[in-house]
Amino acid sequence: MRKYFFILLLCYSSMMAQNTNSDYQAFRKGVLGSYDSFRKTVLEDYAEYLQGIWDEYEQFRGIKRDKEPKPSIAPKADVKPQDVTPVQSVPEVKPTIQPTPVLTDSPIPVKPIASNTLPNMYFSFYGMKLSTVLCHAQTIVDIEHQAIAKAWDAYRQDRVMKDIIRSLQSLSMTYGLNDWFTFELVRNYTEAICKNTASKIVLQHFLIVNMGYDVRLASCGDQLLLLVPFKQQVYERSYLVIDGKKYYAFYDDSTSKIQNAGVYTCRLPNETDKGRNIDLTIRVGNIGIKTGLAHKFSMSDGKISLQGSVDAGTMEAIRRYPQTDIPFYAMSTIDLNFHQSLLAQVSEQIRGCSEREAVGRILHFVQYAFNYATDGEQHGYEKPYFIEENFYYPKNDCEDRAILFAFLVRNLLGLDVHLVQYPGHECTAVNFSTSQMNGDGYMYRGKAFYICDPTFIGASIGQCMPDYRNLKPVVELWY
Repeated sequence: MRKYFFILLLCYSSMMAQNTNSDYQAFRKGVLGSYDSFRKTVLEDYAEYLQGIWDEYEQFRGIKRDKEPKPSIAPKADVKPQDVTPVQSVPEVKPTIQPTPVLTDSPIPVKPIASNTLPNMYFSFYGMKLSTVLCHAQTIVDIEHQAIAKAWDAYRQDRVMKDIIRSLQSLSMTYGLNDWFTFELVRNYTEAICKNTASKIVLQHFLIVNMGYDVRLASCGDQLLLLVPFKQQVYERSYLVIDGKKYYAFYDDSTSKIQNAGVYTCRLPNETDKGRNIDLTIRVGNIGIKTGLAHKFSMSDGKISLQGSVDAGTMEAIRRYPQTDIPFYAMSTIDLNFHQSLLAQVSEQIRGCSEREAVGRILHFVQYAFNYATDGEQHGYEKPYFIEENFYYPKNDCEDRAILFAFLVRNLLGLDVHLVQYPGHECTAVNFSTSQMNGDGYMYRGKAFYICDPTFIGASIGQCMPDYRNLKPVVELWY
């Protein structure tokens, strides 16, 4: 009999061990390096670049992860799987997404601000009231290059700016913010200070660039915007390409739509260190955005019952997280304690089951415990869920169910689970360590993977939706 709870602990121990010393040192250097050490040449001369040549770039429409529409309803299975062997072919395989780095050491502290007598201010960050050093923002009436450069030069000469940056870095460390939420922290801070959009965007740019990121300032028509490069592929957001590198457009209203004008940004020397890309990686237990407002849930399919709560502030923080590849969500841990509770509850309720019985029970739970709705119907935009979000929103769709099922099976049973994409649909496939079975599936590297579809209501292991049975699946690997 498989010891499921032991496997649960083993999986988390293994996940913790994945953090190498080099990964951690890179993280510390990237996020916590002092203000004065970052790219001195480009920072000292940035005001001059802003007064120089601004090149025009074409803005491209955001890439869709899947252009086919999803099923409007979750179909029900009418028949049991046919007595067939897995498809003897190799599916199309996307590049492997690497594991999330994990912090296992105490990070070094950020250099403290010069004096505790500096004027402070409060600002709101996803329902939390935060305090930091007050900034005397430069007022920008127009978006002429000379006015922008003048503001940048004034910030460079303002000695308090170093303390503001260190203070924001300290907040980032205190609340365990990754690159994305550090970017959001800066945006919320400037929102509380600046009176108009142009002033806000220029201050955001100055702060985030001096924190070590390769974020560009640009103009489009009569608007300023930020151009943000990501370490991961980002979908559904307009972008442009500078020297072969994608920069995604962030306007003041966070729109991802293409504006009816060219995008201009200043020319920077190729040889300068422009900074690093925004890394969307969420490390284990890394998000400390909590308001204490609990959203409680209780759900059951009649065989497995789960109850608990998620923090409403945390859910609001990740509501508009940039959309990336599906395996990313299965690998990310917003709340480690929540994950441990979830796995412990399911583990107890599949105790004594065989491998196949356990997978079948988990599959049945994900099929029946949730109501179905497409993202367009529920949110108005495409939104894959992190694990926690399945227990916050009233409904989910196919990729959300696939993410949750893959997470549970891999972490409870230690089985190899593929996330599988068909046109307009997402499901999973599982390689069993026990005897071979019959059903729909495919061969990958000599192993049989059987389709497990959490959105095909009533379908058993090895039962694919009829519309996709003869299509070649796209496998999304994750480790």
